[in-house]
Order: sequence, then C-alpha cells, then structure tokens
Amino acid sequence: MIMNKKLILPIAVAALSLSACQIFPQKEKFDFESRYRTFYQILVYSFSDSNGDGVGDFKGISEKIPYLQDLGVEGIWLSPIHPSASYHSYDVIDYYGVKSIYEVEGYTFDQLIADLKAVDIDVILDLVVNHSSSNNLWFYEAQDAYGRDEPNQYINWFNFSKTQSAEHPWGSPGRYHEGIFASSMPDFNFDEPKVREEFIKIGKYWMERGIVGYRLDAAMHIFTDYSVADKWNGDILEKNIEWWQEFKSEIKKDYPNFYLIGEVWTATPKLERYYQTDIDSLFNFDHASRAQGQLSATASMSSGFATHQRNIRGYQEEAIESYFLSNHDKPRLSSSLSNQNWLKMLGAMTVLAPGNSFVYYGEEVGLKAVGSGNIPDRAYRTPMPWGDDKLTVSGLYGNGAGYTSTTSSGKTIEEQMEDPTSLLSHYKNAIRIKNENFELKAGLAEFVSSSNALISIHRMTYKDTVSLVIHNGSSQAQTYTSPVALQGIKASISTSLAEATLEGQVVLLPPYSSTIVSISA
Repeated sequence: MIMNKKLILPIAVAALSLSACQIFPQKEKFDFESRYRTFYQILVYSFSDSNGDGVGDFKGISEKIPYLQDLGVEGIWLSPIHPSASYHSYDVIDYYGVKSIYEVEGYTFDQLIADLKAVDIDVILDLVVNHSSSNNLWFYEAQDAYGRDEPNQYINWFNFSKTQSAEHPWGSPGRYHEGIFASSMPDFNFDEPKVREEFIKIGKYWMERGIVGYRLDAAMHIFTDYSVADKWNGDILEKNIEWWQEFKSEIKKDYPNFYLIGEVWTATPKLERYYQTDIDSLFNFDHASRAQGQLSATASMSSGFATHQRNIRGYQEEAIESYFLSNHDKPRLSSSLSNQNWLKMLGAMTVLAPGNSFVYYGEEVGLKAVGSGNIPDRAYRTPMPWGDDKLTVSGLYGNGAGYTSTTSSGKTIEEQMEDPTSLLSHYKNAIRIKNENFELKAGLAEFVSSSNALISIHRMTYKDTVSLVIHNGSSQAQTYTSPVALQGIKASISTSLAEATLEGQVVLLPPYSSTIVSISA
C-alpha cells in the first residue's frame, strides 16, 4: 500500500509545526493489468501434506512454493478452506473460520498468504454463496424454529415450506427446505437483505486477510426457477445479475482491484450473458472439447477465442476470458488420453489462450487416478504424487480409499523436472511465454484464417504490441505464409524441442508446436 503524507492544518498560528504531520493510507487505485494472472488450482487436502497425517495442509503448500515459482504461476485458487462436514468443504459450517486440520504445527492461513505474497503469488478463495451446510448454526437454528413455529432471526435466510415439493424436497414434515445440490446443502434466500449484507461482509473479511479475489461457486444458482423442467438451467438471470452486481459494487468500494471468477456451468452463449453480472471472468466449459477438436482438425479453436472475447466484451468492456482443461468436477484428460504430444499441445493451447488461464494441480505432470469407486468426481481429486513419504492419503480425508494417483507417462515429478521434453517442462515453457508477453493475456483477439486446418492462428493486440499465436497440432511440420509483414519470432516451443523459423513471410512450424510471432503495429 502506498502511503501519503498530509499536513494537518493549524487551528491557530503556531499551534502546530511542520513536525505535526500524520500519515494516511492512500486510496487504492484501480489497476487494469493486476487482474491478469496465470492461475493454479489447488485442493488443499490432496496437494501436499507437511506433517505426515495424510491430509494436505497450508504448510504443505508453503513447502512447495519453490515448485510453484519454477512452474511460473502468478496466482492460486484454493478450494474452500472453511470448517465443513465433508472433505471437499463445499458445505460451509463457518464462513469466518478455517478448517483446523489445514493449520498444522502453528502454521496459519495468514502465514501462507504472507509467504506466497512474498514471492508475488496471489490467492483467490473458493466462496460458496448459493448454499451452506445443514450443520451451519444459521440453518440449524432456522430449521428448528421454523418447525416449531417460533420466531428466529435466521428463518428468512433460507427457503422453507411446510409441505414437500420440487422446490423444497429435503427435510421432514413441517420443515422442508430448498437445496438444489443436496439435502446437506440448504440454499440461502437471497431475497432476504440480511443474507446479502452478510455475504458482502464475508467478502470483505477475507479480502482484509490478504486474498485478492474469489472463485464463485455455482454463480448461476443463487436464484432458481423450479418451473423449468431442467432445474439446472432454471436460473433467474435478471435476479442473479442484480445480486452479483451488488456484491461487486460493494466490495469494489474498498478493494477496487479484487478479482472475481464465476462458475457458470452451461453452454457458452448463455455463459456469455452472465458477464452482465460484472463478474470479471467466467470459466469457459466448452474450451477443452474445442481444443481437442483443433488437434483432430475438426474445429477451429482460434475463431472461438475471437468470437467469445467479442461477445463478452459486448456485455462488459473489461471482461476477462478464462480457459481451463479440467478441474475438481471434470475428468482429467490424462485419465483418458495417453498421447503425450496431445497432452502437451492441449496444455499449451490453454495456457496461451487469451485472458487468464487456469491449470488444475497435477495437470502439468499428467496426473491421473487409478482404482475404482462409486463416486466419479473422487477420481478427479486424488493426491499429488510428489514421490515422498508424506503423500496425502485419499481414504484419510474422505475421498475414498479406492483411488490412488499416477502419471500418464509413468514418470515421477522429479524425473519430469529434469527432462526438458517432459509434459511438466512443456507447461513451464508455455506459462513463461504467457507471462512474458502481456498482449497474450489482455490483448484484442482476432481470428486469422488459414487454408490449413491443422494449424490454429489468432492475433493478439495490446497497445502498440501485436503478436500472432500459431499452434501446429499435427505430427508433421507445417508452414504459414503471412499476408502482412512479420518482425520475427518471439517464442517457440515444441514437443521435440525443435524451434520455429522465419524465412521472409513464411513461418516454418515444427510438429506439435506453438509459436509467437511479432507483427509491426
């Protein structure tokens, strides 16, 4: 924080001297560029265990800071850290608390934030706004009072009914409640002003603790229309937009540079309309399939980049795209795809996409689950295979003992760190290129057509810097002849370590490669 000296005006002549100065904190100013980062998603419980109890913790993350620095990530998205009845913590009991099993040996959440900030890695927290836990004191009191027909300050914080219905399927006679996800996750009533006030208070509380923003869980489900046959798409768009605009507006008064990214798990056209909420970013859930389509020459990924950016900036001038391949709710590509060249290309095409890119922990080393269980998403949340004696143990934190972790290549993390041709090394190079060329993050994206369906090209322009991003997803070398003057190759990576070359206006692209070419502005 920049400090500013201000003189206190004298009440009477000679009453105060120049030594009577007071230092006031200057109001933080909006910084457009600070909201652009390359992020890494971490599930605290399965990432790194520091004390050998089999559960990941904050100190474990701190011990891996050198790894995160080497990888090049600029921000971390932490899974919910609050007290909860489940291992995943998306059923929050106390929004102002921290799960005690994560703060071991005296190492606290605040220390983790400070240690990460010291190396310029920012943190965003997963914020579960749609629902709480049925063990949350607010809900416990409200449900009990509602069933007894007694007054309680929290009754209007939730949606209750005396009779069971599609909207109120959970509970017992006389006290049924709404919960779009599960009985143990009762939905909040955001028509109640005090609920809105509380979540604005919660939002500011953790910002004061040093985080820089939030990943907003289930952002399209704050208000649900149960008259729609498919309740998952029965969102009440206008009311959801109004709430998120209010949330951002209130927090922005104190924290103008905070960053919001929302989970709106729906088709891209509908997702784009949610940028009216003023949420900075929304995850693009269609990207992974489009990227795979580009590799098989069945879809144009770059045309999608340009169209998506144009659409979202039509709703919000400073909207930021967010691309990812997998997360805690989606299957890891490494579990179904063993082709290392394809995994490398998918990683590069995602990291080098416009806006903010998100890498799910382990994706960079080809993490996949082995074993079996009856809950599919547990296979997406298995331990990070560091190869030491403190590997987190799925069965100990509730993820199911049937799953263990390995890598798609069979190589350990240490082996990949030493191998310049590894998946990990490819990710590191792609992240480095993205971080060193800001136009790849914030620039205007434009589709560049080519008669060659095997290559993907888009132009990125930011201020006076213009670059082409060219991906060759084929096993054969390709060429691209530019109709405009090219200045030179800024960066190039390939699975074989061969580099792209420029001969006049012709770019020679190695097999499975990504190349950044500079253009005169």
